[in-house]
Formats: sequence, C-alpha cells, structure tokens
Amino acid sequence: MREEIAKSLKLNRELSTLLVMALKSDTAIKIGWGKANDPRPRDGEMGVAPHLPDRARVRMLGNIGDLTAICATGGNFSLEGETGALFGAWNRGGRLTVEKDAGVRPGMGMEDGRIVIHGSSGSEAGACMSGGLLVVRGSAGRRCGGGMSGGTLVIMGDVDGDVGCNMVGGRIIVNGRCPPPGEGAKSGALDEKELAEVNGLLTELGFKVDADAVCITADSANPTVSSAPESGIDAAFEAVSLVSGGNPRLLLQAPLDLLTVLHLRGEEKGILLPLPVIPRLADGKGLTGAFLDRQPCLVDASPRDCDLLRISMSNLHGCSEDLAEAAGAVVCIDDLPPLNDAELDALIVIVRSHLGDEKPILLAAGVDRIDLVHRLAVALGCDGAVANTSSPARLPAAASLPLIGLSAREHSIARKGVASGISLPWAATAEDVLICCAGGGQFIVADPLSDIEKPKSQKARTEAVESWLASMDAGLRGHLIEIGEDGIDQLNRRHLRALDHDTASISGIRLAGYDRPLPHWLGQ
Repeated sequence: MREEIAKSLKLNRELSTLLVMALKSDTAIKIGWGKANDPRPRDGEMGVAPHLPDRARVRMLGNIGDLTAICATGGNFSLEGETGALFGAWNRGGRLTVEKDAGVRPGMGMEDGRIVIHGSSGSEAGACMSGGLLVVRGSAGRRCGGGMSGGTLVIMGDVDGDVGCNMVGGRIIVNGRCPPPGEGAKSGALDEKELAEVNGLLTELGFKVDADAVCITADSANPTVSSAPESGIDAAFEAVSLVSGGNPRLLLQAPLDLLTVLHLRGEEKGILLPLPVIPRLADGKGLTGAFLDRQPCLVDASPRDCDLLRISMSNLHGCSEDLAEAAGAVVCIDDLPPLNDAELDALIVIVRSHLGDEKPILLAAGVDRIDLVHRLAVALGCDGAVANTSSPARLPAAASLPLIGLSAREHSIARKGVASGISLPWAATAEDVLICCAGGGQFIVADPLSDIEKPKSQKARTEAVESWLASMDAGLRGHLIEIGEDGIDQLNRRHLRALDHDTASISGIRLAGYDRPLPHWLGQ
C-alpha cells in the first residue's frame, strides 16, 4: 500500500473513532495540532472526512488532497489550509470552510448547506449544484456554475470564461470582472430586492456584494439540451459455440471444479464464488436459499455480508453504512462524474475507509473503455476490473472478448493479481458463462431477472434468482462433462468456435470448419 494511501486511511479511521466519542459528548474535534496545541499540520492526505454526520464539528490544519469533506449530511468542517479537487462535493447540509485555495469543482452537485472558500478556486466551482450556498472569496476558474439547477454561487473576485454554461436554474453572483456567460446562460444586474437577499445570505460571513455585481441565470429562451445515447449490444453470443477441443467426454459422476476465488491483490484470501457468476440485483434483502446463501451478489443497497456493493452516483451519498456490511465494492466509473487518476484514487480511499482493508475493490466501466479500466486498476491497487459489454458503442458481445484480452495482456493484469470480469446485459446462460471464461474472463456479472417479468414480491424475486442459479449450476456441469474439462480454469480459446465469418473476423475466435483464426488475426 502506498504511503499516501496508508496515511489517508489512518486519518479517516482515527476521525471516525473520534466522531463517535465527540457526538456522544457534544465536543469538537481538532486535527493537526499536538496535545500542547502545537501545530502539526497534515500534508497530502486525500479523501478525508467523507460523509460527515449532523452535529459533527471538525477543525483541521494542513494542506489536504482531493475529495475532502464530500457527501456531508450536516455538521461543520473547517480546514486551515488549502485543498484539492471536489472539496465539499455532493453536500447535503454541511457547513464547510477552507481558509485558503480550493482545487477544481468545489461544491459540485451540492444540494443543501453552505461552503465558503476564503481563497480562490479552480475551474467549475459549483458545477451541477442544485441547492445551498457556495461562496468563493477570491477568483474562480472557467465554467463556474456549469450545469447548475439551483442554489446560489457567489464569486467575490474575478471569473474566467464560460460562466454558467448549460445551467438550467439557480443563480451566479459575480462581484468582480465577468466575461460574457457561457451557452445556455444570460447575465443581468441585481435589482434592489435581489441585492438585499444575497447580502442577507452573506451577512453572517461579513461579506457584501456591490450594487453593480453581475447576476447570471439560465437563459430559458435559448436552452441547451443534450440527449445521451442508449447503452446496449449489437448481438449476444448466438454465433459463438463451445467445442471439446478433442477431449473425450467425462463420466457423469466426475468431480467438477466450478469455484472461482476473487483474490485480494497479492494475497491468497478473497471472496469465494461457488459459481463463476455474480448476480446483479437492486438490493440484498431477503436473498436466501441453497445457492443464494453461498453466492455473492452485486447490489446497490442493503448488502449481505457476502455481497459486493455497487458504487455509483445513485448511492454515493449513503454508501458508508452499506460498505461496512458488504464483502467488497465495485466502483462504476461510467456512473460517476469524470474523475482523473488522483481524484479516483481519493474516492477509492473513501470506499476503503468504510469497507476495510481485507475486502476487494473492483473498477467497472464499458468495454470501450476497458484499456482505461485495466490501467487504473493496476495503478490504483484495485483487486479486479469488470468490462460492461453494454455500452453506448453497442458493440457485439463477441467483439468484447479480444478487446478485453488484448488490454489484459498489455497491462499484465493476471500477473499483477487483478481479476478480470465481464458484465452481460441479459440473463446469462451456462453457455454464456463458459464462453466468457474461455475468452479470458474469470467471472461474469449478469441480471438474472432481465429477461422475465419483474417479480412482485421479495419471495418471488428470491425464488427466481435461486432457480436461475440452480439452472446455471446444472448447465455448467453438463457442458463441462460434454467438452471433457473438469474445471472452469481449464477453459481457453481453443474451446470456442465462431459459427460465421463475421463473428470470426471481429472476435479472433477460430472459424468453425476452418478451425483456426482468420489470417488477419495471425498477422498474415
């Protein structure tokens, strides 16, 4: 574990312990000072103080990295120093203060509460905020207030270009120099009532905007609308078949190894998958049965102690308690705002702080970004990478196999202990699982309910998933006996055949009858 990661995890866990005691005694927490009140500033920790609860009071000294005090539900946090990107992002009621500068996107997505930056901020301050008050006493970078739908952003100094671009609500007050607003926004002057209202919000802080301050709001006459493409696949594995590779059939009573272990990186321990499949479900409530009692699932909420928790924008704010109960986590890059390597590293620190050190963390994204996912998983110390075959690129599922395999080889993920998973957007069959495993995956993720009418009760859902797992177990055993292999780990690409020329051409799988890859896959 890298030194800065270890430092960050240690600080968060110390803070978590102190918060429990401080909330009971209604006292404040000071971090960055010694017992004699001598300064001992923190330096470089990331992902610090996430998910602050109501009534928490934290004062910290030092220069802190990215994603500080995100997802607060209340309380007070004061940093005597500067901080990196996404300070106070997704705030829902906390009162947060930075005495010096903040990085890019402070207050992103905030819904309520107050954030005050006494220095300057980077670009996109208050991006996508829907409520609350964000005040930057210094200057702000480009695109501040971009995409905001509510709340008030006050910049006491100058701003750079594209202010309020693509905003649909809220208001941006600029007390310094302000260039023309970005697309979807318009500028105007504050009337007396608006000026009094804004200054009323700032009275407690000792600030005041001038009568000639610029007010930027959404331009309802010229709105900007974007429509994201739907994710999906062009074709499943209909044109891919399993073959024996020349092996004789096994006896019906032959012992078979269907187990897969999702190892912690560089260690022998990890999560045991009795079948090489992780059912993807909304939550872990009521999941019990002969297979379900042992089979980990990927859920968005209420995980059992064997389940993995899916981390996305839908549950990022409330994931702290669920992470403590889960057996691991899958961070879905495509369902989060764009994060660079350092910002994602800080997010993983936050997840690890709640999750614990002995549980795996995986990254997931669309197969068209699998090279990025593999690189990040290796660089950031993750235990696995999951490629989602359903993406806006709508690639055939068979085309995913060489994309995943070539990227895995380039980044040496197997040698570095990073597990490889493949997510399928349909209720996979045993044959689909074996095709993915033969193509280089170690397990698949699939929704067992995607091809049937949604069950109307927890009991019906549990029965449907249990039936799917039972069918999966029987199908895996039957196929392995037929192709003459006694374990999932014995499968490779020689067990696959493409049933038509197009599938062989895009996948590199041997063409049935020709029984070798097409010449362009062999460099001929």
